[in-house]
Amino acid sequence: MAYLVLLILAMLLGGLLAALWLRRRPAPEVEGRQRGLLAQQLALMDSIDDLAWLKDTESRFVLVNRKFASVFNCTPDSLIGKTDRDLSPPEMAEHFLAEDREVMQSGQPKRVVEKIHREEGGFGWAETIKVPVFDETGSLIGTAGVARDITARKAAEEQISQQARHDPLTGLPNRLYLAERFEQYRAEHAQFAVLFLDLDNFKLINDTDGHTVGDALLQQIALRLRGEVEDSGFVCRHGGDEFLILYPSPHPLEVESFAQRVARALVRPYLIAGNEYVISASIGMASFPAQGEDRLTLIKHADIAMYEAKRQGRNRFTWFAAPLAEQAAHKRKVEMQLRAALEHESLSLHFQPLIDLASGRIIGAEALVRMRAADGSLVSPASFIPLAEETGLILPLGDWILSAALRQLAQWRRAGWDDFVLAVNISGIQFRQSQFVPRLAEMLEVCAVPGRFLELELTEGVLAEQSVDAIAGLQQLKALGVRLAIDDFGTGYSSLSYLKRLPIDRLKIDRSFVDDLPGHAGDVAITRSIVHIARAFDLAVTAEGVENQAQRDFLRELGCQSAQGYWFSKPVPAEALEVLLREGHGRPA
Repeated sequence: MAYLVLLILAMLLGGLLAALWLRRRPAPEVEGRQRGLLAQQLALMDSIDDLAWLKDTESRFVLVNRKFASVFNCTPDSLIGKTDRDLSPPEMAEHFLAEDREVMQSGQPKRVVEKIHREEGGFGWAETIKVPVFDETGSLIGTAGVARDITARKAAEEQISQQARHDPLTGLPNRLYLAERFEQYRAEHAQFAVLFLDLDNFKLINDTDGHTVGDALLQQIALRLRGEVEDSGFVCRHGGDEFLILYPSPHPLEVESFAQRVARALVRPYLIAGNEYVISASIGMASFPAQGEDRLTLIKHADIAMYEAKRQGRNRFTWFAAPLAEQAAHKRKVEMQLRAALEHESLSLHFQPLIDLASGRIIGAEALVRMRAADGSLVSPASFIPLAEETGLILPLGDWILSAALRQLAQWRRAGWDDFVLAVNISGIQFRQSQFVPRLAEMLEVCAVPGRFLELELTEGVLAEQSVDAIAGLQQLKALGVRLAIDDFGTGYSSLSYLKRLPIDRLKIDRSFVDDLPGHAGDVAITRSIVHIARAFDLAVTAEGVENQAQRDFLRELGCQSAQGYWFSKPVPAEALEVLLREGHGRPA
């Protein structure tokens, strides 16, 4: 709409110039209605709040309105006959004159956003319409123009653009800015490195101390990164607790030195609301052009390297290497397989019998999830369980396992095996969910399974937290009657203190201590100690990974109550376990 208004004004001014040209004499000498018409047009020209002017073919001003003259703090008459070179800086004047020539050569109106003088002084921005002017014979006689000051609008647009390209929390450039800046940066630097930074355990701070502390921490981290990145570098917030740096150096050792400097800067304590916080970062690095020639490839490779740095223990940096990409591709493939399996419910459970060593009777089983690939082959749980925890898929996967396991347990109970205990592994991520216990209570009720026939296996790492929430969660599980076991006991955070404080029912001796029994003196000592600890705390004890008779006999003589392993049975489908039960191994007397 504004464009149309300006165009109409410019055309009217063009008509005024044509009239002046035809008369070839000052306006006061024009008589009658023609004189009145010119006077009206001049009055219109002076009444508008935009800059308006008429020029001849030499770009000399023939007429300007009062608004135009006020910008230069002079009268309109004093500008007649002058050109832009007399009024504006050289570069600005040449721009105006070039626009005039273009309009006269094309014979078409032109719209342009350009820099102009302002009445308040200094320079601003205007939306300008310039039109060619012809006499009644069609000959070109000059140009007419109207310029509307849009400085305020331009500033608002720039502010919006700034906000769209910068992270509102830290003030750092964001992904959009990076995408726009990358090509220019690549053109300016023959070689450079991309560093992908991910803060270690930032979510823990956010979850425990709140987002206010997390936000303040991100702001301070951004300040430190700005301080470490030189003028030729570039740093942006890539999202969440991820940052990305472009560092201009062709030398790997120099890049590594910079990464070390950044890591040292980030790990210094932060003071927030009177409390001190320490956080580190894992850094992945990829070099241009050797490890990627475009933005997305370089970022992807740096991201892959960052995950390798986390895998190696965090608070370190790692260069991208081709095998890492292959591993990432494999993980992505497995992730997609798992997502598809969850969506189409193509997972299954296998069950490994739990054997009472004194009687040889099956007293329970451990439920183990299985997933098949598209070709029908089984995907190792060691491959997809850690990936499920990493991607958050452990929550729907764990929910499916619990639900399927309880349905199967209910079916066995209806078939007569009503003293059968089923064990299910629970991820720490799953256990920490606020809805975990209510959801489990609902499943038990729907399946009509008493809680004492379900045993949940948790790792020592989860139990060692001994946080208020963890203890409360365990007590709520015990209120449901659910049994609790420590899986892989002795491999992690073994502590008598939590055995005393927490409502544990069973210890499971990790297979790494069973493998070399009874020949390895160290494993013998560890296993004997675990059995004695279990007896002292009145806990049941189970040995995992029993694969030969010598191991079974030793464990039975030692006083270990139960065991599971390939010597008894590998994990089998529900139907195969039922066959074992029907053969007398576990059928109630």
